[in-house]
Amino acid sequence: MKKILLLACLIAAGNPSIQAEEKWYEYERLYLQAGTFIHFSSSDDHDGSRLLVSLEAVKSNDWLYGLALFDNSFGQFSQYAYIGKNWDFSGKMENFHIKLTAGVIHGYKEPWDDKIPFNSSSGWAPGLVPSFGYKKGRFGADIMLLGNSGLLFTVGTDF
Repeated sequence: MKKILLLACLIAAGNPSIQAEEKWYEYERLYLQAGTFIHFSSSDDHDGSRLLVSLEAVKSNDWLYGLALFDNSFGQFSQYAYIGKNWDFSGKMENFHIKLTAGVIHGYKEPWDDKIPFNSSSGWAPGLVPSFGYKKGRFGADIMLLGNSGLLFTVGTDF
């Protein structure tokens, strides 16, 4: 967990466009997302609501930071605090993008604490979430890969 956080901080600190353009807490827009997820394999233990809501502060250079709130697959309230980067495609795919976020996940506690890698006994674990999406105007949709467990589908809007 410490290595992923350190790597994310080093990437942000080593990027001169982040340092020169804006302070870390300044942002260009807020992006609100809601979604649901599916598992690659089913289990009788999966009894969570499968709903997620997240809020991202997006900077003018496409760096972002956010917080996602959800009930995990086992019905435990969980959170994912993260930073990330968005890369837009150009040409014929101009409305498409890829995104990568890294952060910390909290909430996977006993007896499900072994369901995410590197989880500590207090329920904290590192997270890395790649996604592919489409955004036109204020509205967008993303598909996120949740490790080897499943996919998250979201829709969102700027405000």
